[in-house]
Amino acid sequence: MNDTGTAHFNIPNLLFDNRTPHAASQFDMVDQFGEAFHVVVARMGYTLGPCGADGLASLLPMVRQSPLATEDRHLDGDTQAGTVQESDFAPYKPRCDVIVNGVAHAPRGQAMPQFLVNLKVRSEKKTLIDKTLQVCGERAFRKKAILTRLAQGCARIATVGLLRPNPWHLSAPEAFLQLPLHYAYAYGGQCRIEADDCNAAAHDSCQANPLGRGFARHWYLDAKQIDEVPAPRVTPATHPCTAAQFWQGAGGKELPAPTGLAAIGRGWLPRRALAGSILVKDKWDADEVPALPEDFDFAYWNSTPLDQQCPYLAGLEQFTLTNLCRHDHRSARIDPRGNTVLRFALPEQVLCLLLADKNDQLLVWRLVIDTVLVNPEAATVELVWRAIVPADAGQVASRLLHAMEPAQIARIELLEQAQEALGKAAEQGKDK
Repeated sequence: MNDTGTAHFNIPNLLFDNRTPHAASQFDMVDQFGEAFHVVVARMGYTLGPCGADGLASLLPMVRQSPLATEDRHLDGDTQAGTVQESDFAPYKPRCDVIVNGVAHAPRGQAMPQFLVNLKVRSEKKTLIDKTLQVCGERAFRKKAILTRLAQGCARIATVGLLRPNPWHLSAPEAFLQLPLHYAYAYGGQCRIEADDCNAAAHDSCQANPLGRGFARHWYLDAKQIDEVPAPRVTPATHPCTAAQFWQGAGGKELPAPTGLAAIGRGWLPRRALAGSILVKDKWDADEVPALPEDFDFAYWNSTPLDQQCPYLAGLEQFTLTNLCRHDHRSARIDPRGNTVLRFALPEQVLCLLLADKNDQLLVWRLVIDTVLVNPEAATVELVWRAIVPADAGQVASRLLHAMEPAQIARIELLEQAQEALGKAAEQGKDK
């Protein structure tokens, strides 16, 4: 790598042979320090089956396996709308993303002003994710009655402007049955005034979520003479929305972080800061590869909020979704409180590479699950698996294998134990 932030690479080739029915691909990547890696990514999909006697919905392999996502997918195909999922060709994710593209449904199918939804992921030993959101019906920040505002104005005059009472209140939510959990309903948004004969153009936006609602500035409210602003309908259960938040935001203070269960935008804060200092050049040589900034953080490739990220999954983890599907969904049950609970467990399985070097020495290398996409409306669960192999490790060929039977998994574990023992013996030999 040279000091202009660009590099020329000659990465060894790795033959890739997919022996599974799942969509898979191999590509190469180079980190910011010039180290090259082979990346293998695979996707497998399941359909949610009926809820069993144990309260768990079955996961049935899709008859037609879904392809790898070669590009980002957005709501209704609109790149300005929310992201449904990102390309599977991320080079590396430090943690696993759990994405729920779903709809909040009122318990028992009965309209109510507000209720809670929850996503929980548990391994055998501990809870990995436990996220609760409050979802409410349509509501708005509204100007208080004129007499109330006049009284507040007198108070402001009496304190020589030191007191600036909040002239806004938050209306009560209306009863509702369901709400898509899009970031358009979370805290955020933007305000814009177009240029005309009287006014200059002005624009400001919530850098954490330009799609949302509840973001406004004093100059915008005054110029537009606005008396009502749609309020967020999806908020953290522990930090409910208030008129005080709106008023403070109008004065320039930071709004509460937007919340949801879907992927967040690549260009939103704080995610985009992880991309580091991008080099801009007018012209690139034919064989020149743009290098990653030295301050690039691979956590940029994780597309979910931090509270939806967990260590890589491997199978047997249990997922619980509360009020995230219809009360009569065939895969769900109603709990004693009337909430709709959808619960399933990932199957025990191994997806691995059998690697060979030029001397035909074999090496078993597991893939890990770094993305889970749950869509209760479509009754689907999709898993994205990934493996990172150093390009200088001497591997020349790879074969992707899928083990589901206990005997198959046991054989792979024996191979792993044998190669681990060989590795330890080699290390001890070096120390002598």
